[in-house]
Parts: sequence; structure tokens; C-alpha cells
Amino acid sequence: MGTEVSPPAGVLLVGGGVVGLLSAVKLAEAGLRVTILEQGRIGREASWAGAGILSPLYPWRYPPALLQLALYGMQRYGRLAATLFEQTGVDPEWNPSGLFILDGSQEKIPDDVLNWAKAWGLDWRLESSKRDDQCSLPEAKALWCPEVAQVRNPRLLAALAARCRQVGVHLEEDITVTGFRQRQGRLRGVETSRGFIPAERSIVAAGAWSGMLLRETGNPPNILPVRGQMLLLQGKPGNLSTMVMRDHRYLVQRRDGLFLVGSTSELVGFDKSTTSVARQELWDFACAVFPDIVHAPLLRQWSGLRPGSQDNIPYIGPLPGWEGLFVAAGHFRYGLTNALATADILVALLTEAPTPLDITPYALSAQRLTRNPSPEHESALHL
Repeated sequence: MGTEVSPPAGVLLVGGGVVGLLSAVKLAEAGLRVTILEQGRIGREASWAGAGILSPLYPWRYPPALLQLALYGMQRYGRLAATLFEQTGVDPEWNPSGLFILDGSQEKIPDDVLNWAKAWGLDWRLESSKRDDQCSLPEAKALWCPEVAQVRNPRLLAALAARCRQVGVHLEEDITVTGFRQRQGRLRGVETSRGFIPAERSIVAAGAWSGMLLRETGNPPNILPVRGQMLLLQGKPGNLSTMVMRDHRYLVQRRDGLFLVGSTSELVGFDKSTTSVARQELWDFACAVFPDIVHAPLLRQWSGLRPGSQDNIPYIGPLPGWEGLFVAAGHFRYGLTNALATADILVALLTEAPTPLDITPYALSAQRLTRNPSPEHESALHL
């Protein structure tokens, strides 16, 4: 069973990504004592690997439950970034650059998309893709989404880690969680590579690894890893004023000129290697939507593992049969966008306050726990 590590933590948070870090900050600010257990380095998995687009891609394809989480975060991210900058001195570089969605061969813009957007309170417009300050493309149907912002996710994670330290969150890196103990249906603590850590409350926010960590509980959530590969290129600041997307690929430029090109969606288990095929596909996309990028040096290629879930709806709430054990996982591509709502829901649950949203769609119900995400599920492969 291992030795016992003391002193016990008020809340053990398993996973140091954006959901774990932001939840830890808010829980600590609410007066709870929090420890984060991270199997690797804080903020270095899927939250770090993406491009920081703060919106679901092709949002009209998603169920309302996911869109409610996303819109909650989109409306509050600017203030979160400004507050973190004031508190820590680390600028997350929130940028309301907008998103330009181009009509593609795989993903067509629906004819009724403006009515859909209006119903959700979004000020979207159909425009020509031939705009001198953005993409040199033939005339094509395109959608301008001004509400979509971006954040520089590595800097957001650094700011959240700094804020965790300010509010007394204990950060433990390179520690592996191997199981959970309970007595009479109530959580007693967590088994780790360093021994047993007693805790009456714990939150599993370990991304793609969450289902595997909970496999011994009898009710593991159905989460599968979905690999996404990215490219980083060095451009000149101000080359591209907005984010651009076509056929599930996107191009994002940071303030310092760096371009991010993404992303693939591959069901290859926990394999985080990169491939020459993906590199070529992403390069071809970037050159097609922004020909000037052909002169930008390729600096790096990497991959991350997204936590895929059925219908892309995350699991947020208590695990049945384990009083004191909570789950916040399965956010797929939208952990950044949905982290604010997720953290606020967790704080409400652990402080017995009203939740900011109806959490029924995210509950770890028997029906959701017995549904398996299919490898052929289109949302898991592409969105």
C-alpha cells in the first residue's frame, strides 16, 4: 500500500494543466488548502501544446452543453488575463484578434450560419476571403468572427502557476498517481509514486490520462487520447492581423511574429511522436492561406494529446460511488476555452454554493460512463 505522506492536503488536484491550475487558484482564493500533483512538469501537456484559440472550431456543430461552457469563458477571458498580469507580472497576451473561417472542401460554412450566430448572441458576418490585410485567396465564402480571441497559452500557464504560488497552492511535479483509496464509499486519499497521500477531497483533471487513472474506481470516464501536431514558424510582427481557419487547420500569429500552424487529429494512443506527413500537410495549408509564410523559417514541430470524450462534452462533477472524488476532464480541444466555467463549477461544488451553469449535461451519469467514444466518431477525429 505504500508509506503515508503527511501532512494531508485539503484538496488534492491531480493534473497541472490549465483546468487544474485555474481551479487551484480559485479554490485557494475561496479559502481552501490545495495541492497539485503533476506526473511531469506543470503546464507542459495539452494546455501548452495548442494555439490558444478561445472558441470551439466550427461551433455550430457542437451541442449546447459545450457551447455554454465556451461562451462563459469567452466573455471572461480578457478580464482573467488582465488580472493575472496585474497579480503576477506575467502577460498571458490575450488578444481579441478575431477569427476568419474560410469555406473549404471538407468543411462548408452553412447557409444559415448567421441566423445560428444571432441566436447565440454572436456578431458574425459573411465576407469575401480576398482581403488585402489577411489572406491572398481567390474569392470565396468566408465567415468573420470578431468575438474570437486568442491567448498565448504557455504564458497563461506560467501566470497561473505564479498565482498558485502566491495564494499558497503547493505544486508537486514528477509524481505519478497510481490509485485511490476509499472507505465505505468515501475517499480516503491518493496512492502515488511517493506513497499514500491522505485527502478527503480530490479532483482528477489529468487530461488524456484521466480515464486511465480512474480505471480502478469502477466508474472511469470514457476519455481517449487524440494526438494533435503543430508547427512553429518565425514571421514578422503584424504580418497577419487575425486568426485564419480552413478545413480544420488554423494559422495564428503572436505579437512577436511567431506563427502557429495546426493541427492534426490522430488516434494513436499515447504516442506523442511527430511525423513528416503531418509537417508537410500543415506547411501546405499555411502556404495556401497565407503565401507570404513561405519565407518564414520553420522553428519547431511538436505534438500534444487531447482528452477526447463522447460528443466533446467534458465530465465535470463527483464520481459516483466515491464521495469526495471529483472529475474535470474530457475537454478535447477546448480545455483553455472551457477552463473558466469548469473551475467556477468546481469551486461551487466544493464550497456548496450554487453553480454558475446547469451542470446536468456534464455529470458522470451511468449513461455517460457506459458510452464508449468511438474511434470513428467524427468529432473525435476532426473537431
